[in-house]
Amino acid sequence: MKYPKWLGLALATAWVGIIGLLTFPIASDEVRTENATTLYDQNDQVLARYSTNDSYWRLPPTLEEIDPNFIRALLAIEDARFYSHSGVDIPAIGRALKTWHSSGQAKSGASTITMQLVRQYKPRPRVLKSKAIESLAALKYELVFSKDDILEQYLTRISYGSNIQGIEAASWRYFKKTPRQLTWDEIALLIALPQAPEARRPDRHPVAAKAGRDRILSKLVDEGVLTEQLAREAKDVPVPQFINDFPSDAEIGAPLLSARDRDVHSFIDPQIQQSAHRVLAQSLGQQDRAVNASILVVENKTRNVVAQVTAGARDHEGGWLDLTRAIRSPGSTLKPFIYGLAMSDGQAAMNSTIRDAPTRFGAYQPENFNRRYHGKVRLQDALKHSLNVPAVAALDQVGSARFEALLTSAGAIPRFPKHRDEDSGLSLALGGAGMTAVDLATLYTALANDGVAKPLNWEFEQSREEVGVQILPPDMVQKITEVLTSATPPQGRLPGHLSQSRSAIAYKTGTSYGARDSWAAGYAKDHTIVVWVGRPDGAPRPGETGRESAAPLLFDVFDSLTDRSERPLRIVDNRIRESKAFKTSLDAGPQISFPSDGSEVLIRNSRKDLRLRAQSSKDLRFYVDGEILDAKYGAATFKPKSAGFYTLKVVDSDGRSSLSRFRILLADNLAHAPL
Repeated sequence: MKYPKWLGLALATAWVGIIGLLTFPIASDEVRTENATTLYDQNDQVLARYSTNDSYWRLPPTLEEIDPNFIRALLAIEDARFYSHSGVDIPAIGRALKTWHSSGQAKSGASTITMQLVRQYKPRPRVLKSKAIESLAALKYELVFSKDDILEQYLTRISYGSNIQGIEAASWRYFKKTPRQLTWDEIALLIALPQAPEARRPDRHPVAAKAGRDRILSKLVDEGVLTEQLAREAKDVPVPQFINDFPSDAEIGAPLLSARDRDVHSFIDPQIQQSAHRVLAQSLGQQDRAVNASILVVENKTRNVVAQVTAGARDHEGGWLDLTRAIRSPGSTLKPFIYGLAMSDGQAAMNSTIRDAPTRFGAYQPENFNRRYHGKVRLQDALKHSLNVPAVAALDQVGSARFEALLTSAGAIPRFPKHRDEDSGLSLALGGAGMTAVDLATLYTALANDGVAKPLNWEFEQSREEVGVQILPPDMVQKITEVLTSATPPQGRLPGHLSQSRSAIAYKTGTSYGARDSWAAGYAKDHTIVVWVGRPDGAPRPGETGRESAAPLLFDVFDSLTDRSERPLRIVDNRIRESKAFKTSLDAGPQISFPSDGSEVLIRNSRKDLRLRAQSSKDLRFYVDGEILDAKYGAATFKPKSAGFYTLKVVDSDGRSSLSRFRILLADNLAHAPL
């Protein structure tokens, strides 16, 4: 019999196509699977789970982690010759065609597990052409992957209803257990569900789910996998009628994972994590929903991060942000390192005196938080009471560029505004550059380790031994620690130096401009803790300071640490109050900072007011040539009527006064006014 040429050409082309399809490598995106991420604690227990970016719960199992009875039952129902065929089960196809020809409808399937896996990766319409494509693709998969690999991929991708894929996720969602030990009723339901994932969802259609499960149990009896007695007992068990939640980060404020492409084995201590989250959650429960908080706890010896509460309340603003890495103003928390650098240079000692008075550094004139000044004070008192002007003076002495380099070498890089001016460096002393809670934890953990700074350790896979950078000498760190330990604790707490058999807490608070950020950073024998409280949108919180908002939380978390030697003693006696701000004999009265006595002030715009300033620990009144001015917060506005000489008198509430005689020059009246 003679065949037409086109038929031979078609057969040859088809054969080449089949050979090409089978031998061409599988593209990486053809079998790429994004899995849900699991966060493990330091004990390798599940701390939290996160769905995929497309919101699927898909967890990859290994065959060793699955009950052998489930594997045996699955193969008996879905693909009895799985380990003997090459991706396509020819006898099964023949049987399916025979039953279809005799009855006119398909009563038995011919899809192998490999073919079903192909369909999971690339769904197609259920037509004969799709079957042919899936058969060829299954043959190719069998050439590339082992049988166990294919089975594991299948048990990762197979749908169990809703957004649940894979036996690992299904076992937890429906039974709140792993698939390592399954009962026969559970095994049968997990086999029945993928056959009709939505129609048999037990949480929505329990009757259909039970019917499908019982049908599988009967088939397992027919296949000799299960006895009739075990099948009857399994059929008597009710199906689950709700879906279980996975361990959630919202429950314990667990770290938010930026990359969800792998499981993370962290150093998180679940007890410390839960305690820290509980402390913050309880505090935020009494505050406006616009306020949130974060906390880091680091183990000093290893630098392991044992607790990271990225946000204290998920239902508050910023609840799904990692606020431990948010760039914020650190306020006064860098002052210990400024003084430490000054002492290590030999420029000062803790008993050295430093001037606390209105001082201008070029165009920059810092002010103390309460606008009170104390004249000459010891450096240790300036640190203990967080005075601003002495800190800026110390930074000016050691050099802002050098201090910035010290922070950078420690791994805590300050972030300055894009348009830095000449005062940006000195403003670093008072929080003029952005930093994160991670940065501060790195710095304060260095203080807890004799001044050696190293990166923090977050997870086992990335943990490594770093050489470290000696940012401050150990003897200077010891002196700083003594001062920070003697700082007045929050109300109701016994000072650390009075506690016996317990480690004292060396800590420093910080408040950024406008009270936008409240900080407390401290360290004891075994742990370092950093607390931030504020509004994630950066809005101010008038009246909220680090001492009032963050320090109590810091001490509460230290209270909760399992190492009782670190727990500060709580005092219930209400008679204990904060110590009053210290005074010196040199606080002799108001000090006029502008205009200074004997100065000349050039006014280019005669319609513009002149702002007069003075500093004092008391309320002030301003007089110019005997006429009282409106004053607030140590400043008053004055509009000169003409050029000439004027006398400014500032009087405090105790009657003490200061005088400044100055001259006003109007640019309009000067023939050669300076530019």
